[in-house]
Amino acid sequence: MVLKKNFKVATTQNKMKQTNLNLFLSCALAICLSSCMSTNKGYQSSPVVSRNVQLDPIKADIVVNETTKLTGKSTSTYVLGFRIKGDHTTADGINYSTDAGSSGLNLKVFKAAKLNKVRSAAAYKALATGEYDFLVHPNYTTSTKNFVGIVKIYECTVSGYGAKYQNFRTEKQKIVIIEDGKELILQDK
Repeated sequence: MVLKKNFKVATTQNKMKQTNLNLFLSCALAICLSSCMSTNKGYQSSPVVSRNVQLDPIKADIVVNETTKLTGKSTSTYVLGFRIKGDHTTADGINYSTDAGSSGLNLKVFKAAKLNKVRSAAAYKALATGEYDFLVHPNYTTSTKNFVGIVKIYECTVSGYGAKYQNFRTEKQKIVIIEDGKELILQDK
């Protein structure tokens, strides 16, 4: 009778271990197969660069909304260098005057990349509040919180004025000819 009871207990424990193992493997598989989505929106573009193509310059008027200041805020949390929390929508084509342009592989490059991602997410949030093409005179305020070197939280707030491009047009290039030290400006026909 005691032997039968011990056999039932051992069998039940083996089933529980198998169930726990299956649950653990299912969770691990779900984590491996899950995906994250990120969205980037570009706000600037580079012109066509070709030596065989001659284009008249395209000009546009810039209309700035001076009545409303746009603001956007973003926060990202990193644990041991891996981002675990943060915005997945960013604005591409944003340039920051504080980029040092470091070369080589060092920690400053990684920190700058993390800060730039938080800045571009804040810029995206600011620009998403209206139908704007870019921010005029953006001011970025960034802060980094460091917890024992394991957890880092990057925060960024941006404020600036929204602006749009309007009235796109082409204008013929002017040709400057220098004769005897004099400059002559002619319109291209």
